[in-house]
Amino acid sequence: MKIVIVDGFSSGKFLAKQLNDDGCVLVHVASSATLDGYYYQGFDCTLYEQMIVNSDFGMTLAEVQRFMPQFILAGAETGVLLADELNEQLQLPYRNDFDKTNARRNKYEMIHCITQAQLPAARQFITDSWRPAQEWIDEHGRFPVVIKPLESAGADGVSICEDMCACKAAMERLLGTTNKLNIPNTRVLIQEYLAGLEYVVNMVSLDGQQLVTEVVRYRKQRTPTGGVLYDIDELIGPDSMVYPILVQYTRAVVQCLGIRNGPSHAEIMFTEDGPKLVEIAARTDGILRPGVSKVTTGLGQIDAVVLSLMQPELFEQQLARKVNYQRLQHTYNVCLINRSEGRFEKDGFLRELLKLESFFEAVFYVEDGQQIGVTQDVFSQPGTVYLVHEDPAVLEADYHQIRILEWRGAYLAER
Repeated sequence: MKIVIVDGFSSGKFLAKQLNDDGCVLVHVASSATLDGYYYQGFDCTLYEQMIVNSDFGMTLAEVQRFMPQFILAGAETGVLLADELNEQLQLPYRNDFDKTNARRNKYEMIHCITQAQLPAARQFITDSWRPAQEWIDEHGRFPVVIKPLESAGADGVSICEDMCACKAAMERLLGTTNKLNIPNTRVLIQEYLAGLEYVVNMVSLDGQQLVTEVVRYRKQRTPTGGVLYDIDELIGPDSMVYPILVQYTRAVVQCLGIRNGPSHAEIMFTEDGPKLVEIAARTDGILRPGVSKVTTGLGQIDAVVLSLMQPELFEQQLARKVNYQRLQHTYNVCLINRSEGRFEKDGFLRELLKLESFFEAVFYVEDGQQIGVTQDVFSQPGTVYLVHEDPAVLEADYHQIRILEWRGAYLAER
């Protein structure tokens, strides 16, 4: 089987490895020659028969056509639009509705699309200057409000603003810059702040039918300037009271945005009025690890994507089950939050992690000896620690121990 992966970074690395292990022939397309170096951490070019860098769409399309792929997938958020365009040009069956491609990336169009379909969502406004922003915020009449780029990922550039001065400062920080997806921030999105608990609903679609692979509860922290830091991802079970409500709402969002085939990663705020979309992406959840999925749900999103490509009949059998997954064990994905500048050194920290009863795996995004700063967003996290245990109290105790180790500078070299 021949498969093209556009920007096989983030969890796309594991998708590529699974496909390679299953005997697929892979070609990699980098959506741009100027992608942030963050994406290439841990990237394995040996999985691919050919490496293409997109600088001219016509030339890229010709190269891909010569390969004659059966599937074209986006491995990371940066590759979603190009994968959509290549799929449309080749008219491959495993693709999504092309008329909604921008709504699956542009956060304003995304929310506009689902509100047009009468699905609940945040109030919003788009602008390229301060005065109309101030007028909308005044009319909105309450704080906090959220200010973010139109197209970004990993909470890059997102600010939760408690007053007008903070709103103006957030806009000034964004306008005229380029975000981590290599997209210029020429306009900003202002949204109503959604109070409640935030969840992730991961799905894989095949011919318009969705398999739920994970529902996760987020914990997040705020930076002093209103930025957002990921703290914990906690897998919840299908027996949770919110599970069917979140799944029903997310199915409607996925269908509205034309995601008919492949993965989707939705962030949903469960408010006092019910679920409301924060944003959704047509790719796999970036923090997933197949090894963790195997011991916590049996079949995670990455494996489910592979199943939908390689064995669609088995995938349809999974779809026919009343509940798509069971929580076999509890798990936390603990996002590391560095509190002071220093030089990264993992060995001592790893020794302490191995003492934790629920420790499963640690993934570091920086190298030993690398200078690191205070964590501001997902792109400046030093790494993620995966905890797995049958007792949630053990997870919570181990989580607190990790935060204590961080405050002590456990992965920073002594000066």
